[in-house]
Amino acid sequence: MAYRPLQRGTLVFLSGPTSHLHIVMNDPVVNPLTGLSSVLLVNISSIRDGIPYDDACVLTPENCPHAFVRRPSYVYYREACVKAADDVTQKVEIGEFQTHDPIPAEAFAQVCDGFYRSRFVTPKVKRFLKYCW
Repeated sequence: MAYRPLQRGTLVFLSGPTSHLHIVMNDPVVNPLTGLSSVLLVNISSIRDGIPYDDACVLTPENCPHAFVRRPSYVYYREACVKAADDVTQKVEIGEFQTHDPIPAEAFAQVCDGFYRSRFVTPKVKRFLKYCW
């Protein structure tokens, strides 16, 4: 059975110099701008001492028990992106993206809420949110 990106699912792939956890924010929906079945992905990055970060949603091993969340991390809303579901599936099938366990429902709700609190969400992502939730 082929991989299909689904809401709350997670993917790990190279983003910058290291691998990062990405959350699939929605089941595939048709993006009216492209006509393609699409998903919204958002990156989780570790909080580093002395480096500013978006505090709209902070995940810790306590509030997000997930094997990839081992230290305080933040949702990097600035880099949230809309991807064609078929492209994501292809990248999983060729091994460029690795699937991981879904995040817990409570943590997912916090990530969703952060899209409305963060001042870094792009207008393109805000438009897409209207179609996927």
